[in-house]
Order: sequence, then structure tokens, then C-alpha cells
Amino acid sequence: MYDQINADTLTKAGQFALSDIQLISYVSSAGANEPKKVSVRSSTIEINIYEDIFSKGLSGNIVVVDGQNIANHLPLTGFERIEFKLNTPGIGKGFDFTAITGHPMYIYKITGRSELTPRTQIYVLHFASKEVITNEQRKVTRSFTGTIDQIVLDVFRNELESKKTIIVEETKGARKYAPTGNRPYEFIDSVSKEAESGRFKNSGMFFYEDSTGFRFRSLENMLAITDGAARPVVARFEKKPRSVKGGTGMTNVVQEMQTVDGFLIQNQFDTIKNLRNGVYASRTIAHDLFNKTYTKIDYDYNTEFGNIYHTEHDGDGGKTDNKSIAPLINYNGKQFSDFPNGTLYLQSSTTNIHNDYEDAPKGTNMAKRLSQRLAFAAMQVSVDARGFTGLSCGDVVALEIPSYEPVGADNPLDNDPYMSGRYLVKSIRHKIDTAKDMHSMAISCIKDAVRVPYPEESVDTFTGRENADATNILQYELDDTLITEATDESNNGILS
Repeated sequence: MYDQINADTLTKAGQFALSDIQLISYVSSAGANEPKKVSVRSSTIEINIYEDIFSKGLSGNIVVVDGQNIANHLPLTGFERIEFKLNTPGIGKGFDFTAITGHPMYIYKITGRSELTPRTQIYVLHFASKEVITNEQRKVTRSFTGTIDQIVLDVFRNELESKKTIIVEETKGARKYAPTGNRPYEFIDSVSKEAESGRFKNSGMFFYEDSTGFRFRSLENMLAITDGAARPVVARFEKKPRSVKGGTGMTNVVQEMQTVDGFLIQNQFDTIKNLRNGVYASRTIAHDLFNKTYTKIDYDYNTEFGNIYHTEHDGDGGKTDNKSIAPLINYNGKQFSDFPNGTLYLQSSTTNIHNDYEDAPKGTNMAKRLSQRLAFAAMQVSVDARGFTGLSCGDVVALEIPSYEPVGADNPLDNDPYMSGRYLVKSIRHKIDTAKDMHSMAISCIKDAVRVPYPEESVDTFTGRENADATNILQYELDDTLITEATDESNNGILS
């Protein structure tokens, strides 16, 4: 989307187009059938909009400086709607929260209400998508048959009663479910965990909302278009001086938009967490209630890595088998993926529970899904950049992390070879500062592979690398020795 920026329309990085902001009451105007409306555009000093692939709906808040006592005169009760439009100039993609062309958001909470002056107050109004409100009002009690993508679409249109656009990735397997009163989001969560992509070899799907509507898709669909075709990046972020005109006398607004204001490497690796959560290895005990049998299935990260798409590809858009976050090493004669007992899963099921319908996949599917998701938690970078409504969570971006080399070092690197590269956008916080007339973004980026493969090592550098003189000491014997020494006349000061 960054390549679609029109420099004639967008003249400054962080520029934004914001419509009027209206609060719509549940109370009708006197003598009319229309609800009361109040404009707070001139009173709003900050707007925040949040989107996240781990969140089921859009949410946000506005900070209002209220000198008209809107809180009491409207009044504000937690049953209001809010309408406005926000987009980057020249880009059609944006947030449309209006009733005519989009979908209003719903006010559900007010916080931080405090006095600024004797006649002015400030507070924060929190809003969320209508589906978030509807989810709290409904339960899913009817049975469903078909593929999981068809079932999710059915719940989305009927239980959630949503009119928004939804893009659905097809799944395989005819299933049947008889829910027992879960909320719609809870039910979608449960079936999403068991979904298998119709095109990729992953397990599990994501259900979330961005500025274009709702999405139901797999992690691999976010990373690749089809087999052999990695999804192209939509932005290339890097840290460099701003307003460098490059000898042309003109600021390149496209480059300015992709120049980050700052970044933080939140996580680069966490071996203990990965071992505990089964990222590298796990064992699933699958119990068949009908046949009274059980099967042990081991999950091996190193074996599975090359079977699915990751943030990094082989250079030609295909899968890679040597860019994992776990280097191949000789750890006391084994790999870190050779310890499945470190994480145990138990799955109980019964075959042919719904006659002709397929049972949810068992075995390594749960282990694969959890390993894939949790591997992304190991490498996270937060980026502060100028706001752009053309970017959404679930997009792929490139990020260049500086390599901090000393001056004059031999073969200095410009960028970190491991942390730089392709990232998946996990979440975005859009912030509008009306006082500074600035749109900024806080972007959370995650990845599950390294740009340059880690070095492999066949030599065992662990065995025999610690003191082998193990000593066992009994506490009571140690205490007795101290008492004996204390009663010795020459050491009678020990107990003083």
C-alpha cells in the first residue's frame, strides 16, 4: 500500500483526514424521530484506534475536553454510538465509522473524568465494534454441520448479526458441532483451534477485525499467497535521519512514511519459555474413549519447520528449512527438539461421534498449532512510525534493525542479520493528536524465523563443560558440626 501513496495528495508524513465526530444518543430529539446528536470534533484532543490479530473486534477511545457538560446533557450512559471517518489522504483504505457508508462504533465506558477548570472537564470515552456488544448478549445453542469456515460465517451473520464484510479462508473436513451455550466469540474460538486450512499444512485459524472488515484465516495465509509464493511486504521500515532530500531539494514523503521514529526489541529469544510451552518439542497422548485405546505422538520442531511457511522464505518465495529460531546444535548428543517429555498434552475423543462427519483432527495438530503461535512470541519488535491507514494487522512488513558495530570494525554490518527481515504485523495502535495535527502508529511486529540462518554445530560444546565434582551435604550433619565447634572452649564465641 505504501507504493500507492500519491505525493501530490499526501504532502507530509503523519498527515490525516478526519471528519466530524458525532456522539449519537439513544434519546430522541424533542418532537422528532431522530436521535440526539452532538459534535465533539473541536473538543477531541486525542483519538486511539486498536486492531490486533488476537482481538475479535476493533476498539478505541477518544479524549474529550468538555466545556458544555455533554456528559449530562446528552447524556452519556454507555449506550451511545460514535461516528467519524479517518484515513490517510489519497488512500481509500481507512476507518469508516459512519452510518451512511460504514458502521458506527459503540460507546461502552467512560474513564478518567476529572476537572480541568471550574467550568471544564476532561474524560476518555471508550468504544468498540457492534459485534463486541452483540457477543455479550447472545449464546450459541443450535447445532452446525459443514466445513468450519461455513460454520464461522453462519455464526457471524446470524448470532452476531453482522452486516460487515468478512473475508474467509476455506477449510477442509466436514464437521458437526452441538454447542452448549457458548458466546459467539467463544464458539468461534473453539472451532478455530480445530480448523485445518484448505491450502496450507497448518493447524488453527485466526478471527479478527481490521479496517476492511472481519478476517478468518490461518497464519500461513498471512505469510503466503499460495504454495511457492510468499506474501509480498507492504512496507520497508528502517531507522535513519528524517528529511533527507537526497540532493533533489524535495522530501520523499514515501520514504518519510517508512522511516521509524523509534523501535524496541521486546523479545529476541526465550529458551526456557519455548521449552516449557512445547515450541521445540512436545508429546500428545490421544485417548480414544470408544475403543479404550491411547496413542503417543511426538512433535519435533526441527522436522516440522520446513513443512509450513514462516515469515522468512527461501529467497524465491518458497518454504525454508534452515532459518528457524532454534539452531541445529549438538546438545549432549541431542537436539533441543529431542525432549518431547518436557511438554505433555492430553486429547480425548471418540471415533465417528457424528456418523458421517469427520472428527476434529487429533495427534500433532494441537502441538503444531501451539508451537507455531508461541514461536512468534519469541521475536517481537515494537515500532513507532508515522500513521498510515493503508497498513493493517495481518500484513507482512520488512524491518531493518541496525547492527551496532564499533567504528572501524572489520567487515561492519549495516543491519542485524538475524533480527532484520520480514515481520508479521500483530497489532497497530493508531493515534491522532489533534493539537499537534499528527497521526502516528505503534506497531507490534512478530516473526518466527531469522533472515540469515544461525550457524550449525556438530561438535558437542556442552558435555564436560562444568565442574564434575558433585557434593552432597546433609543439613543436620552440617548443623551438628557447627554445634560441636561451638562447644569447643577455643571457639566458644560462635554462639554468642
